Amino acid sequence: MKSYVSKYSWVTFNESKKSVTITSVEDFVKECKSASKNVGAFDDLSRKQAENYVFGNNKTDALHFDSIMSDLLNSNDYSSYSDYDSNYASEYKSDLSNKDDLGNESIVRQNMYNPMYYLTNYYDGYKKSTVAQNWRIRTGITQGDTALTTEMNLALALNNYGKLNVDFATIWAQGHTTAERTGNSTTNFISWVNESMK
Repeated sequence: MKSYVSKYSWVTFNESKKSVTITSVEDFVKECKSASKNVGAFDDLSRKQAENYVFGNNKTDALHFDSIMSDLLNSNDYSSYSDYDSNYASEYKSDLSNKDDLGNESIVRQNMYNPMYYLTNYYDGYKKSTVAQNWRIRTGITQGDTALTTEMNLALALNNYGKLNVDFATIWAQGHTTAERTGNSTTNFISWVNESMK
């Protein structure tokens, strides 16, 4: 254990107690949580992220959906930056109001995609749908696609919602989406489904 822990600058090992203490959250973030996406992250400036395609519609495969980014681009002047494209601001604004075949703007599609919309009283969708009884959430501690709080907030919201079965784990030294302590994600997920259905 001591030799394993010694390679990390942000922990110390207590030999007598056989315990580990985190000494620097900043160093942990630098070593294990480096960002893997550019500014804009899920809503990429060039609409190239998978999430941009999630919020596309029948007219356009990929659309912007981040209203905060739209507000920033439309209320600030970034023209002094050499890589800034003056079309960004209008593209974000236009995409957010772009409707699908059913007449829904982006926010409606976002709410349908966002589990928190149905799980917390911050949103209008709270308690207005049937929430699945069983949830299995796995995340790797070293994944840089989202913050540590993303999956944790979902797990906490589920636990606070009511009588739901929540199987949550953050997996040490694993990355994004397929993190497992043992075995592989597909086999483990199928086993979990079978166990949940008993």
